[in-house]
Amino acid sequence: MHENSTGVRPARTKRLSFDVATSWAAVLTLALSVAAFIPVLTIPFLYTKVTIIALGALVTLALFILARLTRGNVIVPPLPLLGALWLVPLAYLLSSLFSGVGIQNGFFGTELETDTFGFVLILAVLATLTALAFRRTQSYQTFFKVSSIVFGLTLIAQVIILVLGRVVPNFISPTTNLIGSFSDFGMFVGLGVVMCLLAIRLLPLEGRNRVLVLTGAGVGLLMLALVNSALVWSLVALVSLALFIEAIMRRRPTADDADLDGVALMLAEADSEEEEGSSRSLAAPLATLAISLFFLIGGSTIGNALVSAMGTNVLDVRPSWQSTFDIGGHTYASSPLFGSGPGTFGAQWVQYKDRSLNDTIFWNIDFSSGIGFIPSSFVTTGLVGALAWVGFIGLFLFFGLRMLLLRLPQDPFIRFVSAASFTGMLYVLALAIFNVPGPLVLLAGFLFAGLFVSSTRYGTHAREWGVIFARSPRVGFIIVFALTLLLLASIVAAYVVIERYLASVAYTEATVALSSGNLEEAEADIARSILFAPSDRAYQLAAGVGIARMNSIASDTTLAAADAQQQFQQALSGSIEAALTATRLGANNYQNWAILGNVYQTVVPLNIEGAYDNAKGAYDKAIALNPTNPTLPFVVAQLEIANEDPEAAGESLMQAINLKRDYTEAIFLLSQLEVQQGRAREALEAAQAAAYFAPNDPAILFQVGILRSANGDNAGAIQALARAVELNPQYANARFFLGVMYGISGQYDRAIAELEAVAALSPENEEAIAADLAALRQGRNPFPPSRLGALGIPQGSINEPATNVRGQ
Repeated sequence: MHENSTGVRPARTKRLSFDVATSWAAVLTLALSVAAFIPVLTIPFLYTKVTIIALGALVTLALFILARLTRGNVIVPPLPLLGALWLVPLAYLLSSLFSGVGIQNGFFGTELETDTFGFVLILAVLATLTALAFRRTQSYQTFFKVSSIVFGLTLIAQVIILVLGRVVPNFISPTTNLIGSFSDFGMFVGLGVVMCLLAIRLLPLEGRNRVLVLTGAGVGLLMLALVNSALVWSLVALVSLALFIEAIMRRRPTADDADLDGVALMLAEADSEEEEGSSRSLAAPLATLAISLFFLIGGSTIGNALVSAMGTNVLDVRPSWQSTFDIGGHTYASSPLFGSGPGTFGAQWVQYKDRSLNDTIFWNIDFSSGIGFIPSSFVTTGLVGALAWVGFIGLFLFFGLRMLLLRLPQDPFIRFVSAASFTGMLYVLALAIFNVPGPLVLLAGFLFAGLFVSSTRYGTHAREWGVIFARSPRVGFIIVFALTLLLLASIVAAYVVIERYLASVAYTEATVALSSGNLEEAEADIARSILFAPSDRAYQLAAGVGIARMNSIASDTTLAAADAQQQFQQALSGSIEAALTATRLGANNYQNWAILGNVYQTVVPLNIEGAYDNAKGAYDKAIALNPTNPTLPFVVAQLEIANEDPEAAGESLMQAINLKRDYTEAIFLLSQLEVQQGRAREALEAAQAAAYFAPNDPAILFQVGILRSANGDNAGAIQALARAVELNPQYANARFFLGVMYGISGQYDRAIAELEAVAALSPENEEAIAADLAALRQGRNPFPPSRLGALGIPQGSINEPATNVRGQ
């Protein structure tokens, strides 16, 4: 091992080599992942970018290995911070192995999400390769030039999207962007604005370059105004404030010190003058600081007005700090050391969320992360992950501040590289604590981390270490053997990444085919997805296709009885097997058990032996995994109705209503159950409760009108039915019964008007109510009490009162 002092290496003449190719591969990984935009419904947007990141990391690794094998040496920057990059991946690996989540789920998740070992490993590999491969000024220049182009193209593309979104809003949404969610776009642009400010402050920009950087910063600030994120504005303001203070402290005096003659100075130090021309950089941070504060103060008024005017409103909803801590507390109580496992925050959320959240508009959202990326990681990876994150951030801050305050490089451009990369990574870390950045933002942050580690070799008194294994046969054999194995492993990993991506594409195609009713294509696409990479969600979808197939067979009157029975049995057995496989692959996913219950529930009306018991057992397991979800007991109530047990159905509906007091569907179904059991008064109370929570639902108002009539309140019935007709003038049943109520009340003119409106909706309606209209025109009431029962008043079915009119 050799130890070398490092100075600034002059840029060498470009030549094609594996070292140069490694640097370009790392930079192009960022560029291609940002540029990837395929506007096809069946191509997963974010997963395409993640796949490019993964393949880019593997290509960069392969080129770096080839570079080392051809040169016969390995040169590394100071080791402590390089090792710190691997603390978090190590924690994710341990959590994947020992938390019980399963190696496949911990490594890959569903689509290599950011909270999986696989994605964190990719980030660490790219950061490490950046630290090792970027050793010369030329490489740093390439990185920032390509990054600047990427930032500029991102802004240009967004301007075009905004214009198209205003001109043809049905063609594209103004919030569409190249980065991910609109919040991710704001984070990415904020990072670009920070880099522009640092370049203006620390680099001697002249002419066109200065104009381009200032333009990029200006357009970036405009985009930040359209995103209007308080967190991004705060971080940009902090960087601007720091640069403004630093510029003031280092600014060269504009006049001599003659006005201080005879003044006793309390504090005087030697001038800390800087390079000529740097005083011009004072305006940029000051202007950015003023704009940031303006939108921070007026974000809820002026900022929101601008966002509304441009149509860039987005709803960024995440659990609060308290909710995240509550979930973490429950998780640590059962698995403190390794947490619940990578990518399992969503499972922990549905199991431990507070019931009071059901009273909010976000009651049916299964959050997959907490308040921030790093706090969520604390939950999923346990104390091991928490210590790893704290250690990484602590080491990064320690070595970063020591580098910038005590060991700042002498070369101006290398100083910019150190300051920019340190600030960039610090910016992304702050985002990861207080928000959930997408994969591209995290990628940029870790590339900056690697770049900063690389720049530490240029610090004052810094040393880099190297091993020339080509001169040592024994050590060389071990290193060459290890690098060769790593090269082969990267090839295998690339195959796995491509295979899982093709599985995701096939799954998306199957989803689209199922939604369009093409069951044959959906089955074929699911088979391909499972062939590439079996997953519980693919088997979930296969079970859903089986249910659709059974419904299709049951409604097909052209099939012979024997053929229909055979095909139905095949679809049923295939659906059951798919759903059971989903529960085996994801035993802690309540949706897998729910789809298994759905399969069995489909055949409960056919009195198939064991169907009810199996459905009930599956739903019970789903409820155990998601105990505060009111939709599950509601589905159980529907199962009980199919099993002809209204008492048990009523109990399940009350459970659903206790979990969510304004659960309109459950309240409405409960009222229908009460009607079926002849309890009109109880049914009316339930229906009116549903109408209180959903005052603009015509179906509920219709039910209230019928039940009020059943309880002798014709005036109240007219009021409810008239409101239902007002909300939906095409609601034929509501109009007909409103006419009935008018006829009973002796308001024949109004009754005639309503029935004529019903007759106008269809020829069938006109024929069905012709006799009623004739009686009303003769001044007779065609709706005596004996007929009301036949119409569904006061008795009724589980659905609607029986009528022959058509409309809605």
